[in-house]
This record gives sequence, structure tokens and C-alpha cells, in this order.
Amino acid sequence: MDITTILVIVLIVLLLGGGGFYGRGRWY
Repeated sequence: MDITTILVIVLIVLLLGGGGFYGRGRWY
């Protein structure tokens, strides 16, 4: 995976998770 793919995945996780790993500790 390249950096672009990683960034896109991170953005999706943040949007769906409402803060991602740091916000709620959820993976989705």
C-alpha cells in the first residue's frame, strides 16, 4: 500500500469512528 491509500483509509476511519482509535477506541 502506498501513502495515498493509507491516508484515505485513515480519513474513512476517522469519519466513521467519530475520532477513530483515539476517540472511541473503535476500529470502524
